[in-house]
Amino acid sequence: MSEKFRVLIVDDHQEIRTILRAALETLEAELDLVDVPSGEEAIVEVVGTGIDLLIADVGLPGLSGLDLYRKLKATYPAMQVIIITGIDDEEVHQEIAGLKPEAFFLKPLKMPQFLNAVRNAVGLEPVEEEAEEFIKLTKKNLHSDVTDRIADLRGELGAISILVLETSGVIAGETGILPDNIYESHVLPTLLEAARAANKISFYLGMEEPKTTWYFSGDKYDLFWSLINNDYGMVIITNPVEQSSDLTWVLSTVKLAVEEVNGIIAELGEKPAKSKKNAKSSSAEKKKTPSGPAKAELPKKSIQGANGSSKKKSKDSPPSEKVDENEVHEFWKAATLEEEISRIDSPDSLSFEQAQKLGFIPNGDNLGS
Repeated sequence: MSEKFRVLIVDDHQEIRTILRAALETLEAELDLVDVPSGEEAIVEVVGTGIDLLIADVGLPGLSGLDLYRKLKATYPAMQVIIITGIDDEEVHQEIAGLKPEAFFLKPLKMPQFLNAVRNAVGLEPVEEEAEEFIKLTKKNLHSDVTDRIADLRGELGAISILVLETSGVIAGETGILPDNIYESHVLPTLLEAARAANKISFYLGMEEPKTTWYFSGDKYDLFWSLINNDYGMVIITNPVEQSSDLTWVLSTVKLAVEEVNGIIAELGEKPAKSKKNAKSSSAEKKKTPSGPAKAELPKKSIQGANGSSKKKSKDSPPSEKVDENEVHEFWKAATLEEEISRIDSPDSLSFEQAQKLGFIPNGDNLGS
């Protein structure tokens, strides 16, 4: 028997094994975790090494989870067992109860209860379920480019809804409508908890950024979860995918979209957008100088016409570049202000009254004639 507490997860769905492994990684216990897709592979895995805790699905290809339970229990009587199943059949439930496992859960799993069953098995104190709160989702759009891209992806896939989520629970972009309240209250928060653990696993395996896509097949809807980077993931909810060829196409399409969204997010990180407030204060700073009135600075870039044409330059002139309209506007505004200030301050300039006295401007009613 291994020095660590050895846990064997048996389920024919890869995504479920991944979720369970990720959840068990969060426990403060020295666990030797192994997962396999069938009962036959489970028997091969434990020969000569033993097993402390078996977590098995009932509906397995070939040897069923309950037959696996009986065979392993005969060889390892001290083995503890947690049974999970999506089969809603009273006779099956009674058969499970007759085998007297340490715990029995129906899918979809209530993760707090499941983790407490594992805690009991490994000798840890259970946690009150109320103390394990779900991540509360909030909304804060990341950028319109992200929303536009996932809207395009939704059209390509015919998806019901797509969301970009921060691992903290912030919805950074969304398109479509979640089909059921349970997604926002339970499914997505549980998914985020598992994603955090999956990030750790990727880190342990030497991956700086996780490259993982999970596929969950449901009764009414299918769900895809793809990690964009360490901080963001994408959730896609679709109608059930019927053909394996369709599934391959969806996964490849999602992969391309994830790469593009990752690129958009990376660009946003490198070039943070200026707020209007900051832009105004920046313009104000340019106008003010500590020693006197504003000075107009000529644009360093050449000005192009509305049709994109520019004046011909000599061979030695540098190539022209398009100037921002705001820069041109600020230049003429500052230049006009400088001219007005210079004229007022000049000793040779005349006031309005002085000009009238000298006869340069008509008096009173003759002003408009």
